[in-house]
Amino acid sequence: MTSSASERGPRVFRGEPPVTAELIVDAAERLTAEQGLAGWTVRKLATELDCWPTVIYHHVGDRAAVHHAVADRVVSRMPCPDEDLDWREWFTELLIGARPVLRGFPGVARWLVLRGPIVPSALRILDRGVRVLRRAGFGAESPMVYSTLLNAAILLIMSYDERSAEDQGTKTTITEALGAYRDDPRDGLAAMAEYLLTPDMSEQFYAFTVDRAIAGAQARLTELGG
Repeated sequence: MTSSASERGPRVFRGEPPVTAELIVDAAERLTAEQGLAGWTVRKLATELDCWPTVIYHHVGDRAAVHHAVADRVVSRMPCPDEDLDWREWFTELLIGARPVLRGFPGVARWLVLRGPIVPSALRILDRGVRVLRRAGFGAESPMVYSTLLNAAILLIMSYDERSAEDQGTKTTITEALGAYRDDPRDGLAAMAEYLLTPDMSEQFYAFTVDRAIAGAQARLTELGG
């Protein structure tokens, strides 16, 4: 049986490099990619690092603090387009580019939906995005438009994460279940089944949602005289 870190003493006495805040977040990020943000505990993270949980509390804080650090790290990988772009290009680049980043770390999208842009990397994107909208002519509605566009995208990513987590323990996914109606005599049902079985359906639907959200914002800008 392998002995635990607590049984073998501090890492420094074992000739191992000390645990740092960066190493803790690195390990938490790996666990998030593998098991989702909600899939690990501080104790499990400590096991991954081969250290005592108190070391994590000392360097980073409790589980919520580690989640905060992981979310900031992940969001920092999302694109923050050049401010000189047209607002429609800016949000298309941001939101299409956000999907593979957030999907790679299940649970971070949900964290953002529930807590909002409170990490430095998200604040940077928010600040630039609202400025882009103000320049486009949305005026006082710029923060509301920004929130609408981001929520449309991130809520959809969150739903993909949660659906994937639920499907892991089932023999038949929602797509497979409805896909059985592909040859159904009811045209509407058959059409939906055909659509759900389309390769890369979720990616296409995400891009469609982003496009329609931006088109809706454009309609509002036209109403505002922009």
